[in-house]
Amino acid sequence: MDDSGLIAHCYRMLGSITDAVEIAGSVSNYGDATLACLARAGTRPLPSDLAAPSAHPEGALSESPEILWLEPIPEHLMDGRPIDLGLVAALQRVAPLSRAATILHDIEGWPTARITTLLGDVRPVPVVAAPTVVPDEALLTRYRAAFEQYDVPAIVTLFTDDAIWEMPPFTSWFRGARDIGRLISTHCPAERPGDQYLVPLKANGLPAFAVYMRDPKDNVHRAFQIQVLTLTATAIIHAVAFFDLSLFQTFHLPDLLQGLPPNPYDGTLRPHIERRH
Repeated sequence: MDDSGLIAHCYRMLGSITDAVEIAGSVSNYGDATLACLARAGTRPLPSDLAAPSAHPEGALSESPEILWLEPIPEHLMDGRPIDLGLVAALQRVAPLSRAATILHDIEGWPTARITTLLGDVRPVPVVAAPTVVPDEALLTRYRAAFEQYDVPAIVTLFTDDAIWEMPPFTSWFRGARDIGRLISTHCPAERPGDQYLVPLKANGLPAFAVYMRDPKDNVHRAFQIQVLTLTATAIIHAVAFFDLSLFQTFHLPDLLQGLPPNPYDGTLRPHIERRH
């Protein structure tokens, strides 16, 4: 059986790629995987699930590292079926038994009788995946350049007026391009062009970037966050910046970049990214 299918199934159930890989490695079929996930299932939220947006981007950020947060899934562990971040977040809001029935029925294609045999008399609930938007590569190129040049006004122009920016484990989150810009201006540790370097990725079938931040003490770019973006046809409507640095290993990425000059915008050298295997 294809391991990625079981991993993706467990990820939809749990919202955790770490737990999904662990459970998928201990079972051999979807029924056993579902039951194992139910024994561990809870609710993994995003910050926007917990409170209203913050109205003070320049203020102190609230942080809750004790919460088990939703995690992204890298492209190489997906199974080719819907798994976008919004869908997984919506599934996390459904009670675990109904979540399992929904995933088995709507994604795995199980008939109702088979689901009842495994789970008892529980019914799927409607959970709608977001429509697929073909990534605008020019938009993503501008986004990467704006961050690497630390051009906050340019970053702001790439978001919709009602865009969301959130960043677990921080519970503070923000709505609107203007507030996103104020947040980045105040709280991002970058100070000048070249302080940040973005590596393009895919996560949950969405465009994403691994962000490396220059350490001023030694000019080395170290793992900082993984951003997962949701796009409209012309702009970014949702960005989740995950600060869990263990995700870099999950995405087969190094903890630091080699080969950059002290400031990459002082030269043309680009780092060679060695992916972990």
